[in-house]
Amino acid sequence: RRMMLDQLTRQLADLGTAANVGQIGTILDLHLGSSVTDPHIVKSCLSKLGTSKTPIQVANVWACLRNRNLEQNIYLASVAITVCRKCCAWGTALNILSEMASAHVE
Repeated sequence: RRMMLDQLTRQLADLGTAANVGQIGTILDLHLGSSVTDPHIVKSCLSKLGTSKTPIQVANVWACLRNRNLEQNIYLASVAITVCRKCCAWGTALNILSEMASAHVE
């Protein structure tokens, strides 16, 4: 699983800042398949992105997960916000907080 996450993170980082949600979704599907709705896998993926310092991918991965109807909970939001902090992506962190407040997630 670790090797798969390393490959996934490397491919996401290789996309650079021009990556869009569709491209990110394709890579997630390729590497994660049906596991993309497993919160533990998602947490690991987001955490790994934090170590690669790729804030645009964090925002796009979050959008892909939202599009796939992954249950947004405070646990995953906390991980995503922590990753944003590590990447200094404060705008993305605030957007995630705003989404969580709008969805009334506690």
